[in-house]
Amino acid sequence: MSKLKIFLVLLMCSVCFAIPFKIETVREGSGDSIRAGQLIRVHYKSYVYLDSVRILAEKARLADSLRIADSLRLANDFNSDQIAGVTKVDTTTLLDRSAKSKKKKSKEDSKAPVDTVVQVPAADSAAAPMTFVDSIAPASSDSRFKLFSESYPGGEPLEFTLGMGLVIQGWEKGLVGMKPGEIRKLYVPYQMGYGENSLEGVPEYSDLFFIVELVSADPPMEPDVFPKNVEGLKWREAAKGLKIYDEKVGGGKPAVVGSVLKTHYTGWLLSGRKFGSSKDMGKPLQVVMGAGKMIKGWEVGLEGMREGGVRWFRVSPAMGYGATAYSMIPSNSTLVFRVELVSSEVDEAVVANMDFFPDTTALTFENGPEGLRYAVIKQGEGEPAQKGNVAKVHYTGWLTNGYKFDSSRDRGQVFGFTLGAGRVIRGWELGVQGMLPGEKRILVVPPGLGYGARGAGPIPGGSTLIFAVEYLGE
Repeated sequence: MSKLKIFLVLLMCSVCFAIPFKIETVREGSGDSIRAGQLIRVHYKSYVYLDSVRILAEKARLADSLRIADSLRLANDFNSDQIAGVTKVDTTTLLDRSAKSKKKKSKEDSKAPVDTVVQVPAADSAAAPMTFVDSIAPASSDSRFKLFSESYPGGEPLEFTLGMGLVIQGWEKGLVGMKPGEIRKLYVPYQMGYGENSLEGVPEYSDLFFIVELVSADPPMEPDVFPKNVEGLKWREAAKGLKIYDEKVGGGKPAVVGSVLKTHYTGWLLSGRKFGSSKDMGKPLQVVMGAGKMIKGWEVGLEGMREGGVRWFRVSPAMGYGATAYSMIPSNSTLVFRVELVSSEVDEAVVANMDFFPDTTALTFENGPEGLRYAVIKQGEGEPAQKGNVAKVHYTGWLTNGYKFDSSRDRGQVFGFTLGAGRVIRGWELGVQGMLPGEKRILVVPPGLGYGARGAGPIPGGSTLIFAVEYLGE
């Protein structure tokens, strides 16, 4: 390799990183240092480090110089007067001309991504007094930095769990060890930022600069531990395929259908391998009981729990995910959960706009045609639905194990169809006909009036279906 090429390679390596990763504390905090797994809230100012754009142009120029150096080497090797379209090569002149040309082109090419950076209006000093953060931020006249995002104007800090891959690598590494009230400056090379990607206001390959203030942090959560002898827990059978054990009986509000529940949980396979935990995310899981969004084992297992209680679930495949496999849960897995009920609040608005899996044993059913069974749970009034009418309904459908497979209420869209036109299953044609506006029914649809032996989507073949249908009129 020629001395010229060695020099160019070394020079190119020297600009591979526009800025080194650096952490600078500008104001000390107090309290405990944060670590991965904690839910934290931060305010921030985000800047593109514009010198990196210029350095990228320089890297492109040097890469072109390397190609020229290779051409020159070939010319020397073959002692040729005409290589790569260059006659009687003058090395000095050629490199100088190429450098000037590439420098001019680099300026033109770099203008567009720089101009796309979001322009943030300067603060009105009369309306907004300068804060400590403003005093340490780059001056608007400093052309090296361009502000593209900040949280201070909105007033709400950004909340996320550290160490879960929710933010760029430069933040994951740069925020560890901060204390509440602490402010840091982070110099982040593009490899630890957005890499080759571009965002609104952030050109590709951009090095970044941040001012980050740690507003608050929730205490780190102690992880749940899988029992040494899971078979030795005092299990009791709550339902077929579900066993529960109360580690601690709560004394607060009960979990009832329609309650918005906040729970902390950890789930393991029966072998003891953990597949998920709310504690790893630093905040409780929020679910609505009776909405059909949980596995059957949870829907049944949470019954009777009160705030402050801790309960273990042993969930058979039939009450869990069945034959369906997930990334960390093999098919037909027995699952073990430790669940702590943090809070239980009934939201009347949620209840009013939901259908809940009915207790069919407590309803009085009438026998309809062709094996259909139905129960009227809300009376209506007006003209009955009949063939040829465009029936407008809200509905929710479940399998007999409580699995919800569809709901117009979840989508917030009324469903309309023409009675007798064959657009819906036979069970609906028979079950909706004769309903009065405002009436609500529970339909039990045998396979022959549903999807038969074939099934459809999440509905297995041979399934009996349960629907809650409210007729809204034409």
